[in-house]
Amino acid sequence: MTDRRKEFRNLVSNLSSVPQNVITEQKKRVGQSPYRQQFHLESIMGQLNDPNGFSFFAGYYHLFYQSFPLKFTQNPTYFEQGWQHLKSRNLIDWQDLGQAMANDTKYDQYGVYSGSAIQANNRLFLMYTGNSWIGTNTPHWHRMPTQLGAWMDRNDCVTKLKSPLIKGRIKGYTGHFRDPKIFQKKGIYYAVIGAQKTNQKGTVLLYKSQDLLTWEKIGEVKTNFDKNMGYMCECPDYFELAHHGVLLFCPQGLNTKNNRFLNQYQACYSIGQPLNLNTGLFTGTEFNEIDQGFDFYAPQTMLTPDGRRVLIAWMSILNGNDPTVDYDYTGCLTFPRELTCDGKYLYQKPIDEIKDLAIAQLIAEKTVRQEKKIAEGRNQRDLKLTIKCGSKSIFVLDLFSDDKNSKHLRLILNAIKNRFIVNRANAGANFEDEYGTERSCAIDLSKKIQLRILQDTSSAEIFLENGKYVFTMRVFTSIEQNKIFVTSLNEATKIEYEINCLRAIKRTGN
Repeated sequence: MTDRRKEFRNLVSNLSSVPQNVITEQKKRVGQSPYRQQFHLESIMGQLNDPNGFSFFAGYYHLFYQSFPLKFTQNPTYFEQGWQHLKSRNLIDWQDLGQAMANDTKYDQYGVYSGSAIQANNRLFLMYTGNSWIGTNTPHWHRMPTQLGAWMDRNDCVTKLKSPLIKGRIKGYTGHFRDPKIFQKKGIYYAVIGAQKTNQKGTVLLYKSQDLLTWEKIGEVKTNFDKNMGYMCECPDYFELAHHGVLLFCPQGLNTKNNRFLNQYQACYSIGQPLNLNTGLFTGTEFNEIDQGFDFYAPQTMLTPDGRRVLIAWMSILNGNDPTVDYDYTGCLTFPRELTCDGKYLYQKPIDEIKDLAIAQLIAEKTVRQEKKIAEGRNQRDLKLTIKCGSKSIFVLDLFSDDKNSKHLRLILNAIKNRFIVNRANAGANFEDEYGTERSCAIDLSKKIQLRILQDTSSAEIFLENGKYVFTMRVFTSIEQNKIFVTSLNEATKIEYEINCLRAIKRTGN
């Protein structure tokens, strides 16, 4: 077992316990970063992790995220971990309400881990995992997870429940038991929770409750692929969409298979008949990756008042070795996405509210042969393309390009091989190279292709074929890399494109 005493030597239970000058210095360092995003939410200091408690309550969208604000403090290095709280009228501009929960009870003193939220009794109920340890007087610590609850009133005041909802450890499972996602059906509350069996296999557990306070274990979510869920399943989510059941989960420890599961950890989905809430049976198809890019994990969804299923995720894979750590922060969230389902695939697209960020627009069409620059300026763009390749065309779209186009994030549509490829080897600062610099998928390039890209200062979210395939990634470039080039090899490629320049979102408050 890892000796964790050093990690928690300077454990504090609240940010108020830390000298103000430490926090001021941390925020100052963050402000010096050249990589700050403009229309994505990211850490204000320290480390941002999973999105949590994504919900709608009292006229606002509420979004929490797991936060280690003191992650990069030194001499001493403090440990404090809780939930940061933001709310919004439109899912775009956010009011930062500060830290909603800190690690200040015996059940969560070593971390307020992930969870979710649901409206009940004119309040918002939060269900989350508290992390604690036993054997802390020895080098051999053992994790003790507890599922906890809290209420938030209409004034955004959060009060933790004193008694646990579900005490860990659970017989037959290890201390890896976390991330409850709560939902309601026919007046009964349910929660799916990630777990690890004592045989080191990942699974998802299903619980139910009549009153949110007393929970009964139904059992494991039974699937036809449960022997291939890695050594741990994190961040499960379940919802129903277009009369289908959809299970999201993050299996850790999958082996790379052909062109699948190339990252350190994965985020996956399966579609099937609605989950049997009495037995836990889920007759889903073999699972697919939600996102085939480099940086995507811990997705969480919510249902909007107008009936849309919206997803937001952590734009990372847990490494925390990107260049922003030099400025004492790391972590970013994806732009919110609307989900749809055809029974076989999950489709994703940026929420329609993105149109309210547009401040300028360029619409054009071209027949592409030689290399040509089609845009330059700020890298905050919503780019939409319709592409018709020739039968032997190799169409190249270079984003984040410098003047000579020697540095770029390169997208390739190869009609000879019927393949889409994205390569960030020459994009900028290198990181996570141990997981490769290229991702790809098969695609039929004999027809017109729809391609959409959200480009921000240090990220790209690529939606292919109306969001059937999605590639999300961080890209850390120099300020001069603000052009877009196109090229077509072998044969001409016809393109129609619309480029919307986007304003920065507003993040007021703390």
